[in-house]
Amino acid sequence: MRVGILGSGVVGRTLASGLSRIGHHVMIGTRDIQKEELEAWLEQDREKHKLGSFKEASIFGDLIVLCTQWTGTKNVIEQAGIWNFKKKVVVDVTNPLDGKGPDDQGRVHFALHNNASAGEQVQAWLPDSHVVKALNCVGNIHMVQPQLEEGDPTMFIAGNDDLAKKAVADILQHLGWRDVADMGKIDMSRDIEALCVLWWAYGFRTGVWTHAFKLLKK
Repeated sequence: MRVGILGSGVVGRTLASGLSRIGHHVMIGTRDIQKEELEAWLEQDREKHKLGSFKEASIFGDLIVLCTQWTGTKNVIEQAGIWNFKKKVVVDVTNPLDGKGPDDQGRVHFALHNNASAGEQVQAWLPDSHVVKALNCVGNIHMVQPQLEEGDPTMFIAGNDDLAKKAVADILQHLGWRDVADMGKIDMSRDIEALCVLWWAYGFRTGVWTHAFKLLKK
């Protein structure tokens, strides 16, 4: 499958490398293809790795992964061309952070209010796409092949389309996520995104950033 990654930060590059290792052809969409770290990523696998604009990546991908900072997400989608997302599955990895960083308790704050979520907003911007919330409540170090001494972490997902969620769950399992929990419709993004606040607070208070969440069933 061809995957378009929108966003060239560490999250985008981590997922791009992971997806190519499990057999997918990946294009990272970015504003600046001349970045040194992107050239290094491109050299990892010239056959499966490509660089392009946001528009080129959105056209390229059968699946699109949104890895942008929240404050620039709408602009990136507009640059990519809303029509290029039509009928595609869009994995929303964003958290709606206000960009001001953590407070003195390590608590980050969201730019959205009134219980809105990034997942719902992205789905509203892309009404003809199948948005699935995923991969937003864990650090990039564990996004691919997560291995923790205390057990397998859980990846929580949400979305309105069951087939889209199944497709994303299958990809996550190939990326090493043995436990994927479907939390329901896209409005459950509000609660999945709230885990990001806890993730940041724990890391800030302990200085340890290798933690993840686990849903215990027994």
